[in-house]
Amino acid sequence: MEITKTKPMYVGVEEVCADWGVSRSKGYAIIKQLSDQMKAENPKLLTMAGKINRFYYEEACMKK
Repeated sequence: MEITKTKPMYVGVEEVCADWGVSRSKGYAIIKQLSDQMKAENPKLLTMAGKINRFYYEEACMKK
């Protein structure tokens, strides 16, 4: 049986800071801006403070 490690569903500030090369406060600002954009596109979505949905993050920022 092979164990595969999957990425968490949400991206935290540590990963944002590493991807962008910014401080924690700027990382949180990026997450807030992305959360606001995501919420504007679909007002019924739930967001978490300090985290962003991985799918949205990768589509919006990483172009994956």
